[in-house]
Amino acid sequence: MKKSSCFVVACLFSLGLVAGSAAAQTTTPNPFGGTAQTGTPAQTAPAPKKAKAPAALGTGQFASEAEAKASCPGDTVVWANLSSKVYHYATAKTYGKTKRGAYICEKSTAAAGFRAAKKEQRP
Repeated sequence: MKKSSCFVVACLFSLGLVAGSAAAQTTTPNPFGGTAQTGTPAQTAPAPKKAKAPAALGTGQFASEAEAKASCPGDTVVWANLSSKVYHYATAKTYGKTKRGAYICEKSTAAAGFRAAKKEQRP
């Protein structure tokens, strides 16, 4: 190999763009200044972000559907969007999927200030 192509391969290797051995991660001099870590991409990937703590739920609001069903037998459990104050039935595609929400017994929704979604039918 020519000297210039070796330099390119060395640069790509130091940036992790060329596969090397599966040896332990090492630090090597970078021709552009500083140091670069080498190794497989899995070794150099950043740690996953921690999930944010869930918002505090109010009285009669539950984090899981099972808790809500146990608390209100004989009543329909709905998913309440805490931001919009709209609740959804289990047949809706947004049931349990909004960013801020809780499972609530349908009978207690009016007292908590929630209303039913306009285009949903009660099951």
